[in-house]
Amino acid sequence: MALFSVYLPHAQTGARPDRLERARFVRDGFSWPAFFVPVIWLLVHRVWRWLLVILAFDVALMVLGSRLGLPPATLTLAGLLEMVFVGLEARHWYGLALERRGFELADVVQADTLEDAEYRFFDRFTAEQPAPTPTVMSRPTSRSYGVIGLFPEQGARL
Repeated sequence: MALFSVYLPHAQTGARPDRLERARFVRDGFSWPAFFVPVIWLLVHRVWRWLLVILAFDVALMVLGSRLGLPPATLTLAGLLEMVFVGLEARHWYGLALERRGFELADVVQADTLEDAEYRFFDRFTAEQPAPTPTVMSRPTSRSYGVIGLFPEQGARL
């Protein structure tokens, strides 16, 4: 079973059905597409900050490789390590990018497939919950404010 993080737009952005339509499910774990084509995956999912970091690393690797005369095997190994790193972290970065775009983590669902995760989340989220009762704060009564401790008034005993 896998874990899916469910992101919803903030409550101020619209009505409840609209928020549910825009829900994003992010599976936890290694991302094979991000491993094989990291730059394209980051572009498609609009993870701009890490895209810039990865591109800067690639450019630095090319420049250092040509200036220092590093063997191709070293450059290949560094590129492979970069791909593994992106594959491991890409989905986490996508969740952070969603939070920067105005989404909030609504739930974490355990399921085998995306469809099961959607079913479990929507079943749990749309279940009728009792409406919260409003809490009314009353004004403090005229007590002696010289009392410190657990007793509400002076001279009170257990």
